[in-house]
Amino acid sequence: MYSSLNKNGIKRKKCKCGCTRYPTLGYAGFSYSCAPQEIKDKVGSKKKVAQKNKNARNRTSLLLKKDNDADKSKLLALADKLFGYYIKVRDADENGNITCVCCGNEFNVADKTNDGSGFIVQPLHFVSRSVYSLRFDERQVFAGCCFCNLDMHLHPEGQSVKNYQDKLIDKLGIVEVMRMVAQKRVVNKLSVEDLKEVIEKFNPKNKVES
Repeated sequence: MYSSLNKNGIKRKKCKCGCTRYPTLGYAGFSYSCAPQEIKDKVGSKKKVAQKNKNARNRTSLLLKKDNDADKSKLLALADKLFGYYIKVRDADENGNITCVCCGNEFNVADKTNDGSGFIVQPLHFVSRSVYSLRFDERQVFAGCCFCNLDMHLHPEGQSVKNYQDKLIDKLGIVEVMRMVAQKRVVNKLSVEDLKEVIEKFNPKNKVES
């Protein structure tokens, strides 16, 4: 026996023909049994209608997920850009020169690679950016050169990483550096709200406290 209330406790309307049946979704207010043939012909079989409604719900859910993913992706890209800019400004002198945290060589923030495809000065993460809990932690990110940045990715146990680690230990102490290293094994994510907070914090229009 069917209930006269839907799952939200709202009274359901009866079939448009006036019988005691309830409307079938997609049949213009009629139950499937009472629907005029022209409506049945138009919308197809009951099974097809159910599948059509299901497909519509799936498309909507997928669209919403894509929109959210797209928004989050854009926010992450903006957060990375603002954070990177903050690191360069923080570590550069009044002439825009920085000393690479790994190799110790000096570069200007305006210097470009030989092929002109990008800037030499980059924000270097001691712990990979893939570890989201530390991605925007300015204590473990310093300005350096793209050459050392690449070397760190290609040789995670190489000299560039060792140089970086030594300098961080001098700044933060070995206990804190080892705690950061341990975060590599922790799975975590950044929410949309987390990213908005990062953008607000490192937006150059706002005052950023180091």
